[in-house]
Amino acid sequence: MDLAKVKQPRTLIVTGSDKAHYALAADLAATFRANYGSNYQFAFLNFSPTELPGDLAGQFDAIVDVSADYHLFDKAMGYYTAFSAAKARLPELVPGFDCYCWIDADCWFQGSESLPRILQCVEDFDICIHPEYDPHYFKFPTPNPRTIAIYARNEPELDVELLHRPMFNAGVFAMMKSSKIWALWQAALADLRRRHQAGEDVYFSDQIPLHRILHTSEISIFPLRAIDNWQTYACTPRIDPDAKLLCVPTPPHEVIGLLHLAGQTKDLILSGEAGQRFTLRYRDVRNYLDGQAAFYAQALAATLPSTKSILQPSAEAPPNPRPNRWKRFRRALFQNSRE
Repeated sequence: MDLAKVKQPRTLIVTGSDKAHYALAADLAATFRANYGSNYQFAFLNFSPTELPGDLAGQFDAIVDVSADYHLFDKAMGYYTAFSAAKARLPELVPGFDCYCWIDADCWFQGSESLPRILQCVEDFDICIHPEYDPHYFKFPTPNPRTIAIYARNEPELDVELLHRPMFNAGVFAMMKSSKIWALWQAALADLRRRHQAGEDVYFSDQIPLHRILHTSEISIFPLRAIDNWQTYACTPRIDPDAKLLCVPTPPHEVIGLLHLAGQTKDLILSGEAGQRFTLRYRDVRNYLDGQAAFYAQALAATLPSTKSILQPSAEAPPNPRPNRWKRFRRALFQNSRE
């Protein structure tokens, strides 16, 4: 077979963010272009009613404004991606492609291997996505307290069996336009909007409804490996100063192709062998590995209280113990499952 004559699906890579995360999106875009050039079309969904800076806008082949409901949203409600159902509507928002691959803006590429691996079987499965299981994630609880809390808030009648199924990370996925998941996902997120408008206290997450869909419907899944969506919240990568790469911590130390700075790891400050401080953001990592100052880490460290002030709080500040809500949710949920 002449592979050059095999018709490839027309593929669109998509990311998006609000104004607060434009700097992360710029890192993703820079690493995407450095590793893939113009091999793929690249689109940006702008959640904020603001114009993208010119240098960032110039990285994308298409920019779509999805900020119509941004003024109705508050961070306490969850995620705007879920409130707007943006990920579930990619074929509608940017029509004309056979295949859609979403990459969260807090990701960055470390080479050119990940996208081909993510897309290699997309035509044969309903979805290609990473289950958050890996030997290096052993310190992170499964199910994690956040999953339990969101399910308890959104679905109090939940079949607890779902909590024992692996979480699928919606920060990176690929689907053909023909996948039946699009319609199921849109319906689930539309139901959250309806319940919110009716006055219910729901939490807008696109990942939790997708988790339920993938485990309760007849869905075919191609599982992506951790190196193609490395969850830095679950395991900090190993730094290879000689190769100037971030790798899997244990031998054979595979190179991580796509890092995902999920949650608080966007601002996690690490220390190098000589005491240098840096974050896992792309530009900080590059500066650290090139022997230069990691500017984001420096700026972030300047905003943090000193170690002394943390260890010796003011006597005027009374203790303010916080109940562990996640343990309470988990205890109640699992108690109900045994009754």
